[in-house]
Amino acid sequence: MSRIADKVTQLCAWGTSRAVRIPKDMCERMGIDVGARLTMSLGHDERGSFMLVRPEEAEHRAYRDIPYVSMDELFAGYTGDYQPGECDWGKDLGAEVIP
Repeated sequence: MSRIADKVTQLCAWGTSRAVRIPKDMCERMGIDVGARLTMSLGHDERGSFMLVRPEEAEHRAYRDIPYVSMDELFAGYTGDYQPGECDWGKDLGAEVIP
């Protein structure tokens, strides 16, 4: 995940809930304003717990929302004997045929 801006803010009380103020310049950079719907996700990585806040609109969603997992981590403990191979799909048809 590439960082564009970092700011420090404070958790405030808002009735029986808690609120975080988002600086206006950050809202402008994200293209959001008062009343925008946001999604919140909680996660945990090697640095501890974190909260990800992102605009709900689909154009703001990205693959970066998914935590990075290296190939080594993904296949840690795998002991199978998989050997890659090619499938025979049959004869070429139509535009697949090369004269």
